[in-house]
Parts: sequence; C-alpha cells; structure tokens
Amino acid sequence: MTYRVHPLLVGEAEVALSLDVFWSLTKESGRVAVPILAFLIEGGPHPILVDTGMRDPARAMDIHGLGPHRIRDGWTLEAQLRNHGLELSDVPTVILTHLHYDHAGGCDQLPSARFVMQRTELMAAAAPMGPKDLDIGGKDLFFDRKDVAGLVDDLWDRVDLIEGDTEILPGIHCVVYPNSHTPGSQCVYVETEEGMVSIVGDMVRKVELNVDRCIPPGLFYDLEAMRRAIDDIRVRSDRIFPAHDPAIAPEQLDNFGE
Repeated sequence: MTYRVHPLLVGEAEVALSLDVFWSLTKESGRVAVPILAFLIEGGPHPILVDTGMRDPARAMDIHGLGPHRIRDGWTLEAQLRNHGLELSDVPTVILTHLHYDHAGGCDQLPSARFVMQRTELMAAAAPMGPKDLDIGGKDLFFDRKDVAGLVDDLWDRVDLIEGDTEILPGIHCVVYPNSHTPGSQCVYVETEEGMVSIVGDMVRKVELNVDRCIPPGLFYDLEAMRRAIDDIRVRSDRIFPAHDPAIAPEQLDNFGE
C-alpha cells in the first residue's frame, strides 16, 4: 500500500499556552489560537479518518469552561472531506486517538463508519474521575457526555473496541500509550512514501517543544508514562502529526486565526 495522510481543518480553539508545556516551562504566556485537526488516510482499499473534531463550539465553552471555539464555513468535516472528493458516507473506518470533545465529536455524522478505539479509553470516558467543581474540564475532564452516550448507545453496534497494539491494515497500526494524555490514548502509525507518519492526538501538542526539546505537554495522567510515550513516538516516526500544531499543515490554514 502507498498511503497518504492529509490534515483536515475542522475547527479552531483559543487555549492557554500553558497546555503546551509541562509545569509551564516557557517564558511565553497568554492565549493562542490553535487548529483542531482530523486526518484522512488514503491509498489503501478504502479511506480511513482519524478523529472527527468537535460536536459543537458552544458546548466546549459552556460545558467544559473553555475559551472561544469556532467552526467556520468550509471547516466542517463534510466540507473538508469534499475537498478530497469524498462524502461522509464514503468513510467506512474512523480511528479515534482518544475521546476528548475535540476529537470524538459528531461521530453520528458518518453513517457508514465503524469506530475504532481502545477499550480502556471508552471506559475512562464513560466514568471520568474529575472533581465536580473543576472550573475547566469539569467533572467529565474534557470527555463530552453526548459523544460518549452516542458511542455506547446509538452507535454501539458500529464500535470496534481494541485492547493494546493492533494492526488495522498492512502498514497502519494503532499503538496504545496508557495513562499518557488520557488513560487509553493511541497513536496511529502510517507507512508512507515519505516514511513513518504518526498521528498522535494530543500526546504531542507542538513538535518543537514536546519532541525536539523533550518537554512534555501540560495535560497528562502520568508523567513517566507521558515521557516514555514521547520517546517512543520520536524513535518510530519520520513525521509527527499532532492535532493542534499549525506548523504541520500551513497550506490548510490560510484564514486561520483571523
């Protein structure tokens, strides 16, 4: 197989720079606009989508206590897939790196898809251990109840739970990194002509900070697990695709942040 990986711009969020670095080990402060990216894998027997973006910008602000979120014209999942000649119904497989609101929102838009995720991630998303009065993230720790409810009810017959490292197709592997960004975060490794591409979810937010300078991002479950995950991703990868780093897809972001 000769796979190609295309970033899809499906939203925008204004977030604190402290999310990018462990213990805020940076002189930068304030907030920054970041993309919300999904990824399309082509070149195999059928297209594969990695992550789906967010359900509703208002929920991100009202339920999770976050800053401004936006989905502009042309940034819907439907519009982004059409840029590649595909309809929502043309996608038979969706891999979810993890189940936070900005990665697993709107799965019900995809009428033909099966949804691949780690069992440990779904279990954590269904019963997160957040304090009920947490101002940011809330009791659900950035897992959206509507997204989780859809996966365990309306979409349940199309959910494929995997446990541990799994080959999805020859040249496409899911590798789980327990208790890194979330309890069941997984990286999707894709063999391409340019080498191994890793679609990392939020285990890496900025390649330059988190991988090149070895500073973990600010949100994780276990520091040692996160450090080992980043080290392993670095060794395996020729190119790393985080979900919120504008540097990986400048050609997609002509109007981003305006």
